[in-house]
Amino acid sequence: MSEATRRIRQLIESEQLTCSEVGALLGLSRASANQKMLGRIGWTTNDLMILADHFHVSTDYLLGRTDREEVA
Repeated sequence: MSEATRRIRQLIESEQLTCSEVGALLGLSRASANQKMLGRIGWTTNDLMILADHFHVSTDYLLGRTDREEVA
């Protein structure tokens, strides 16, 4: 599992979001969101931007390039 997937899953679990809710947020089906959360399908740049905005973190944090969650 990629660092991005691990961090995204952690944020999703902290808000107790369902696969359906994540799919709706990203404009995907529940099944596609589930595949991304399992690491079977990669995250797009657009996915990362939407998730970073939703969780109020930077894309660098999601990608594991920094441990600072705050957006600069």
